[in-house]
Amino acid sequence: MATAAKAVDTDFITRAVEQADLNAVRVALYQNSGDAEVGALPPTAQMSDAQKAMLIDRAVAWLADNAASIRLPEPPEPELRKLMTMVTGKEMSDHEFAARRDLPAFRDYPFAAEWEGDKPAIPEDFSVIIVGSGPAGIAASMQCKLLGVPYTVLERQDQAGGTWTINRYPDVRVDTPSVNYEFGFEKDYRWAEHFNRGGAVREYLQHISEKYGIADNTLFGHDVKRAEFDPARDMWVLTVDTPAGEKVMESRFVITACGTFANAQLPNVKGVEKFRGAFVHPSKWPADLDLRGKRVAVIGNGSTGVQLLSAVAQQAAHVTVIQRTAQWISPREKYGEPIQSELAWLIDSLPGYWNWSRYLAAAGLFDFHLMQRVDRAWQEKGGKVSEANDQVRDFLISYIRSETNGDEELINKLIPDYAPLSRRPVVDNGWYRALTRDNVDLIAGAVERFDETGFTVSDGTYVEVDVVVSATGFDVLKYLWPARYKGADGQDLHDSWDEGDGPRAYISMMVPRFPNMFMLYGPNSQPLTGGTGLPQWWTVWSSYAGRVIMQMIRDGKTRVDVKPEAFDRFNRALDAEGEKWLQMTPEGGMDKNYYVNQKARRLGVSCPFLSPDFHRMCTVVEWDDLALS
Repeated sequence: MATAAKAVDTDFITRAVEQADLNAVRVALYQNSGDAEVGALPPTAQMSDAQKAMLIDRAVAWLADNAASIRLPEPPEPELRKLMTMVTGKEMSDHEFAARRDLPAFRDYPFAAEWEGDKPAIPEDFSVIIVGSGPAGIAASMQCKLLGVPYTVLERQDQAGGTWTINRYPDVRVDTPSVNYEFGFEKDYRWAEHFNRGGAVREYLQHISEKYGIADNTLFGHDVKRAEFDPARDMWVLTVDTPAGEKVMESRFVITACGTFANAQLPNVKGVEKFRGAFVHPSKWPADLDLRGKRVAVIGNGSTGVQLLSAVAQQAAHVTVIQRTAQWISPREKYGEPIQSELAWLIDSLPGYWNWSRYLAAAGLFDFHLMQRVDRAWQEKGGKVSEANDQVRDFLISYIRSETNGDEELINKLIPDYAPLSRRPVVDNGWYRALTRDNVDLIAGAVERFDETGFTVSDGTYVEVDVVVSATGFDVLKYLWPARYKGADGQDLHDSWDEGDGPRAYISMMVPRFPNMFMLYGPNSQPLTGGTGLPQWWTVWSSYAGRVIMQMIRDGKTRVDVKPEAFDRFNRALDAEGEKWLQMTPEGGMDKNYYVNQKARRLGVSCPFLSPDFHRMCTVVEWDDLALS
């Protein structure tokens, strides 16, 4: 729907363009105007100052005459491909194009599966139960809604949002650009910040849930305890705790959308039960916790510990940070900054800008894998990992020095002994600077034992505290926990995984002998590279379940199993591919990486396949790998 943009002066428009991503401006302006000179410009990083000035002038002039809130349709494939190539300046394969074409989100429902031609009648007993109403559950719900398949969402919390509902610690926010942490089907939602805070993300997810009718299909306060497959009827039977007591529910399919960050991981330290102070995990942050005048210990320096330290240090009398393992912590441009009114106007007034800013948020990571591989030839010349990875190391060490005022004693504690990019990236939220405050100390070591008033660290230091913040993350290998799932032969899923080498699945979603069940964000699902945001992947995984269900409806089938041989073949390929990555090498500190299954010595969370390859696996169903009956 087109509406006229608010009338503004040229100075305002100029500021808007200068605040914008000029690459997105360039592609959107060319798409709208067909200006050959704009189309001939290289990506921004390769532009001269004169070329940038020309682009800004052309954009300002066009917007002054043509600004409007118009949603552009998806261009014909050849034109779309040309525009996508303009963004990066690099040609892409057909394979890559197929995986990336929906990133700009021109289609109404990007990445989703939809009926082609006449939709067949949906059998009365074809229903889906979706476990969880976080982002993954929303994606699964939208896929069912598109197909017209009845669905019910079971959510143990009292509102939609998943991990964003339970995580309310100080300064919680996304660590990827907000435009890359949103669903492509919601095209008119505008964020307040470039990296939005947890409360804003909760509001967004609740907005989506209510706007698209998902909340109406959600039973809040419903916690799945057990689910058993009945092979006589090809139905799942679920036992659910509800506000009114235990309830039994049935469905043809179960889609689990529990997330990876669902089960808090607490320190397994001797004497912790003796501690008389407040012991807080960030996912259970008390709303009334007052840190003023308190001695606080923050255990952990992963994403959560880094996000909350500065805010905690500003309140507490003293903070002791316990760092067991040093992390590579990096700055992000515009992190913590609001979206200015001029840029907000441009997003609404330059048709296509929103689409191409989404694409650009991912494009910078298309070749990320090149920095996550060990180059033996480079090492023979004296390098540490590879030329690109070593450049990142040098930049990050320089950043540490600049943020800590050159304090060599502190700097030596902060530089990791493993390569950058081998663990989950941690974005700086003023963490390094907080360490230089007079009321903050850093101890490099592990907590060995607690007593009533504090704890002892591995170097012998005793720390007396009033509050312990255990920023120790989540048990990311506890998929679907604590609910118990029993398959067609009565086998418990968790027992099956424990008897083997940990959680495994076929393309992260299906397990033999557990028919009609699809896991979103299951084992080995999180791609190591590619740039595609998780909301897009949740939609892709949901579309796989959607395609299988569509085929079953067409064929009159009631059960789908993944064949054991397909499961085994996929996991052999996964392990072989995993060995190529930095994460699985001594240089990458595999013994310190909680995304690595230490018992099995393999990747436990990450997907080692390149993003376009994994996208194909999840969107082109290999029907020979499945048994429909």
